[in-house]
Amino acid sequence: MINKPSLIALALGMALSAPATAVGSSELEEVLVQASRDNSTLSSSKYSAAVITRQQLEQQQPDSVADALKYQPNIDIGGGPRGSNQKPVIRGLEGTRVLQLVDGARQNFVAGHRGTYQLDPELLKQIDVIKGPAGSLWGSGAIGGVVAQTTQDGRDLLNDGQSVGGYIRQGHGTAADQNRTSAAIYGAGEQFDLLLNGYYRDQNDVRLGDDRSLAYSAERGQGGLIKLGWQPDDTQRFSLSHRQSETIGSVPGNPETNVNTSSPLVDRESTDQSTVLDYQLNPASGLVNLDLTLYHNRSEVDEFRVAQHQRDHTDYRTLGLSLVNRSRLEWGKLTYGLDGYQDKSRGYRQGTNRPIPADGRSEVVGSFVQAELPLSGAWTLLPALRYDHFQTEAKNLAGSKRSESELSKSLALSWQATGWLELIARYDEAFRAPTSEELYTTGTHFSLGPMGTNVFVPNPELRPEKAANKELIVRASFDGVLTGEDRLRLNASLFRNEVKDFIEQQIIMDFANRVFETRYDNVQDAELQGGELAIDYDWRDLELGLSYGRTLGRDKATGKALEGIPADKWVAHAGYWLLDSQFRLGARLTYAGSVQFEDRDYSNYTLLDVGASWYARGAFSGLELALTADNLTDRYYRRAFSELYEPGRNIKLSALYRF
Repeated sequence: MINKPSLIALALGMALSAPATAVGSSELEEVLVQASRDNSTLSSSKYSAAVITRQQLEQQQPDSVADALKYQPNIDIGGGPRGSNQKPVIRGLEGTRVLQLVDGARQNFVAGHRGTYQLDPELLKQIDVIKGPAGSLWGSGAIGGVVAQTTQDGRDLLNDGQSVGGYIRQGHGTAADQNRTSAAIYGAGEQFDLLLNGYYRDQNDVRLGDDRSLAYSAERGQGGLIKLGWQPDDTQRFSLSHRQSETIGSVPGNPETNVNTSSPLVDRESTDQSTVLDYQLNPASGLVNLDLTLYHNRSEVDEFRVAQHQRDHTDYRTLGLSLVNRSRLEWGKLTYGLDGYQDKSRGYRQGTNRPIPADGRSEVVGSFVQAELPLSGAWTLLPALRYDHFQTEAKNLAGSKRSESELSKSLALSWQATGWLELIARYDEAFRAPTSEELYTTGTHFSLGPMGTNVFVPNPELRPEKAANKELIVRASFDGVLTGEDRLRLNASLFRNEVKDFIEQQIIMDFANRVFETRYDNVQDAELQGGELAIDYDWRDLELGLSYGRTLGRDKATGKALEGIPADKWVAHAGYWLLDSQFRLGARLTYAGSVQFEDRDYSNYTLLDVGASWYARGAFSGLELALTADNLTDRYYRRAFSELYEPGRNIKLSALYRF
């Protein structure tokens, strides 16, 4: 036990004694709510960024957050085809190397082969993504990027002049015979607003492109969100929300594989809940625009190994805060604040010769400052600096307590060369503190029969992973290219991200000396480089676009290619609005290149996804219908470095009625 106040307690005291702030808002397609702490919109953000709006989510009907991002250049789906296990891969990095947020609260849950993205897209208003390191503002975990998820809000769902409303939605997907039901009730008065939102879904095994089914991919899930807002005046707002979800299914111990001797069948029930209190203050003064967020997350996983008749339980909790203020001064803009969180992990495993979960605690507290300095009418400089201190300890391991500090720097220079062209050069650092699982796991990894067992060896001396990214971003926008009413936008970037002290699991099988161990080590320095290009053209009701993303990764010491780097990807899309913007037709064509790694080959593939949406008016006002067909040609394919094949043709129907 530590008798002195913890880092989190000290940070809470500092936060509650400071003035309080807010996140401003703008048009939906322009908002970068949580992924941009300096309150910038997508068009003014100096990062490589992407936004998925609620309308896009409704048209696409994704099964997971990763599925919603799959069309973005240099973002792919990791974790295999089972939706509850999927995660975004951003520029070759995934998992704990990509920071995820929900309403500003960090989602730090990690435990073996278990899904980390617990939020169903039904509850989301928007997803904001920063691609590349963003540690100077966000701290530990943001070495690959930030995925910020914002839940729906009752005020946003109400129509003009409406004080109470609601909706009910029913959906069906053919690939897994999936049924989805969701509903919400919301209302707002002069000072208070309330949202109640819930969903239920169930599905059978997923059908693949060769008409076989992916065994043990059936699952059932349910969840909900309650959000209460209080706005006592025009300058401040309180928001209290609680969400909870549950997913039940029988899966392999590692859902990225099929059931086998090393990945036995497991009956798994995952529950996730989060409570967030947010206070925003934005008076007329330009000195204060403050956002204070306090949150508590708890994720639990109960498992029953069917053949072995063994029960496991994992419990992971996060307590955290974030305090951000933005000041507009005569010489520019200043964004500064502090944040901190405490992770606690524990669990138990039934039976002998099993891995023993870490009974660990980690605490991280950081402070940051970023300045936006206009140098002239065309040049803007954005320096940023962040200091983090973290300490970690395992109660079941004597002498495991350790602490360390990190300094993360960032510098961006923007040049608005002309009214239509902007050039941005960036340098960003980030780090990732080791998890309790990487530091402290003990027990048996797997049995070798008469030879003995391979055991986990804790490594409390693991160093944090550190990233340093150099990037050049080009943005161009042209109006009146072919007609007086069209617009052409171009976004391109080139990056090189150098990551030191990569943490990987090492399995030692020394038969000569009878040493059989598994431990996490800092094993290599990696270099990730590549680029992105996106071109979008709009003319009246017509939307056209083409994007390309490529990431290459190598071990700097050996020069060998890194495992797990996604394939090059092209995406072409077209959309057209009919009937005075009531009806939309759309199509996306995705081409992923082939990948060769050592003795493994992954073939290229082309996917065609089409869809239609109808937003009724008049006598049918409030009715919305959506039809999408993913993998229309029923292609039998798998993504690079995935053992499992992806779903075949999936026709998804959705009917929503608002009242």
